[in-house]
Amino acid sequence: MKLRVLILLAAFGGSAVAAELPPMIDAHAHYSAPDAAVLSPADVVAKLDAAGVRQLVLTSSPPQLTQTLYRHAPGRVIPLLGVYESDRHKGNWVHDATLPARVAAQLKRGVWAGIGELHLFARDAQQPVFAQLVRLAAAHSLVLMIHGDADVVAQAFAVEPGVRVLWAHLGTVPEPARLSAMLERYPLLWIDTSVRDERIAPDGRLLPVWRALFERHPERFAVAVDSFSVNRWQHYDQVVARIRGWVDPLPHPLKQNLLHDNAVRLFESFRPPPAHP
Repeated sequence: MKLRVLILLAAFGGSAVAAELPPMIDAHAHYSAPDAAVLSPADVVAKLDAAGVRQLVLTSSPPQLTQTLYRHAPGRVIPLLGVYESDRHKGNWVHDATLPARVAAQLKRGVWAGIGELHLFARDAQQPVFAQLVRLAAAHSLVLMIHGDADVVAQAFAVEPGVRVLWAHLGTVPEPARLSAMLERYPLLWIDTSVRDERIAPDGRLLPVWRALFERHPERFAVAVDSFSVNRWQHYDQVVARIRGWVDPLPHPLKQNLLHDNAVRLFESFRPPPAHP
């Protein structure tokens, strides 16, 4: 009961209350140009504090904004290199033959834990640009965040079996049996729960079939918000509170895995350079 009260209070932005909540990593976040026009880096950190979120896995369009937020709060940001200069590139990036060289150059100029989010579907899974980005991720020990079909995830592992993949949104067809089969086939696959809270936990209660899936694969899922718009950021604390609500009844090890530890495992190879004094 006490934790449920704390979660409700955290939804209204009480940073002192949020400090008492179990630690959480948001495994899927965006800070793109429209967000930066409204929210400063300090504003974003304040939202994390209010929601009790220790770190977030962040990408942006353009990618420089991720580095801006990372430099402001390096201990709070796990930075992913977004490959879009703006969201208009979501639909055509895979046909840009110059993109892999630009991504390779950007990897040398910043601090990165991964590449993505890559929006891609089965009809384009065989495109050579995608294969080149998969190879770049594997060569640099980076996580690849994919928003796409199961065929796209399968193709990533066909190109580089040793790449680590974070599959966004419980996949494009969020069905427990499908996800379980993918996890059993690919040991370096992790899956985030972003924007699926109402599907897996109607009225805030986790459905038994989803609980069974999380219990079957306790180290492979990570909770996430997906701050895909300014409006989403404005309601960030409420979304986090909703996530905590359906996670809270789970047994402690599984709850801690979903909220925090699985994201730590996924990004265990991320070693940011020491901060300058």
